[in-house]
Amino acid sequence: MTDIEPTEYVTLVSNDGYEYKVLRSAACIAGTIKKALDPMLGFKETTQNRVELPTVNGVILEKVCEYLYYNQKHAESKDVPDMEVPPELSLELLIAADYLDVQTGVRTRWIGRIFSSICTHTDIPYIRNLPEIPGALPITGHLLELGDDHATVCEKWWRKYGHSVFQIRLGNTRAVVVNSFTDCKKMLVSNSQALIDRPKLYTFHGVISSTQGFTIGSSPWDDSCRNKRKAASTTLSRAMMKNYNPMFDLESFCILRDLHHDSKAGAVEVSIRPYIQRYALNTTLTLCYGIRMDEVYDNLLREILYVGSAISLLRSASENFQDYIPILRYLPNNEKNKRSKELRERRDKYLDLLLNKVREMIKNGTDKPCISAAILKDEETRLTGVEVGSICLSLVSGGFETIPGTLVSCIGSLSTPEGQKFQDRAYEDIKRKHGADLRAGWQEAFEKEDVPYLNAIVKEAGRYYTVSSMSLPRKTVTDVRWEGAVIPKGTMVLINAQAGNHDVDYFGADGGSFNPERWLDANPEAGGYTEKSSIGPAHLSFGAGSRSCPGAIIASKLIYSALFRLLSLYKIEASDSEPPNTDYVDYNAIKSALVAIPRDFKVRLVPRDKTGDMAREVLNEAEARTKEYYKE
Repeated sequence: MTDIEPTEYVTLVSNDGYEYKVLRSAACIAGTIKKALDPMLGFKETTQNRVELPTVNGVILEKVCEYLYYNQKHAESKDVPDMEVPPELSLELLIAADYLDVQTGVRTRWIGRIFSSICTHTDIPYIRNLPEIPGALPITGHLLELGDDHATVCEKWWRKYGHSVFQIRLGNTRAVVVNSFTDCKKMLVSNSQALIDRPKLYTFHGVISSTQGFTIGSSPWDDSCRNKRKAASTTLSRAMMKNYNPMFDLESFCILRDLHHDSKAGAVEVSIRPYIQRYALNTTLTLCYGIRMDEVYDNLLREILYVGSAISLLRSASENFQDYIPILRYLPNNEKNKRSKELRERRDKYLDLLLNKVREMIKNGTDKPCISAAILKDEETRLTGVEVGSICLSLVSGGFETIPGTLVSCIGSLSTPEGQKFQDRAYEDIKRKHGADLRAGWQEAFEKEDVPYLNAIVKEAGRYYTVSSMSLPRKTVTDVRWEGAVIPKGTMVLINAQAGNHDVDYFGADGGSFNPERWLDANPEAGGYTEKSSIGPAHLSFGAGSRSCPGAIIASKLIYSALFRLLSLYKIEASDSEPPNTDYVDYNAIKSALVAIPRDFKVRLVPRDKTGDMAREVLNEAEARTKEYYKE
């Protein structure tokens, strides 16, 4: 390499008056390049040895000069690591170094260093003593190799390289991935406070959420997030569940009412997904707004479901490279931004509509007990209007995807030939607890949750069908020590819930199979089953630690109530022509979705009472009991 022969020094002057004296050859990088490429930028050499830079402030200029001094000092050394280039300077320095090379004929190592810095720069430097998956590409990192299904690829990397915890590059973001159940639990529980934060992502936080605020689950940790979680946890606590019994009664009855009608009492095969979607969404609408929709294909209901699912797709890393490769945000005709703004406007429209309906009901004295009404009437609340909106948004946009995804897929597994034995044993356990006459049991289904076999099915459904395969990312608020490595403050941590939930080292050789009896002990004396005791989270689908899902209790109750009523009246059989896909990866029709979208299937509902009298009787009683519930 040819040595740089300085002929003189030049003084660089920033737009706020700071001055730095550098070699004229170095000044080419900081200033002359601007003159060579674009005179409109305002480069001005006032004297031969003094250069004013109207577009560069003192902070940036200091970083430029620091970089130049460092690289010039160590130009001949092969052992000195490259100085990290500030991301806001990297592109300018690359172009400038190229200019210097062309104009002076000096062969330097700056171009290679700067280019390498641009292409491999991450928000967090390489974490020592923590394995990094090989094969990261410039700019994109591991994004392309991860493909659509990040959870499955990360699980394969775990098994291939023998490390459950490793680091990867998502564009310019360094992330730590945790795979095994034991490591996931240790990371989330033992470091609960260190992992209490969430990272902000450009598309979801910066574009989609710019009007209604963040959901509870996606909010970075601050006092507002703490208040929202506390309010949501209180609203959805076990102690509050009894207040919602009329809602559970009505909504679970409506599933059976409409399935009974649309299947012609079991004579016609049906797709159960629409009924379960309405069930979950009506529950959250009732809690938030005291409003429900009775029709399965109600236009507003379908709009909420469509927009919510579309937003979910935009939150996925595999669908949204611009969150991790910033330059993509500024491309002309950016379809991601256009789509995000369109969905934001559609979501704002129905959220405003729902809140206005509550205001109207309050005015008319017809409002029902709900979160929004309590706030609007200022009933002992310390939450702001934005925080209330965030809670309602969280419930409406969260539960309607995860609960149907889990429940529909669970019913799919139960309907298979292998699942028939689980149905039969659950039905026998229902009768053991509530007797052969199901009328009393129907009224108690959502109150006690006392059928061990049903509880085991609910738990196994959550484990096996990990609808959020990669949990929402965490962000460290302090350094985390992990087996010789120090994960720095500000690092993204990804919990591979799918891998952890199917970890054969923890759950045994049948970890990849649907088997509710893993949660049960046989109880010969009682002629049934008892639930195994457990400490800590049974699975990772609700998260763990400081940011675990506050809706876990109500989600489990919803699944339990629906299964109790469905299995007590019908034996469910898979359609021969449109059977369910029960593979814990392939059941998801869109692998890139943040929340799984189960492939559609149909089932036959075979009445347990061949006369049909029991079904008609309990349905008629439920209709009479619930006809005044949440009636507008």
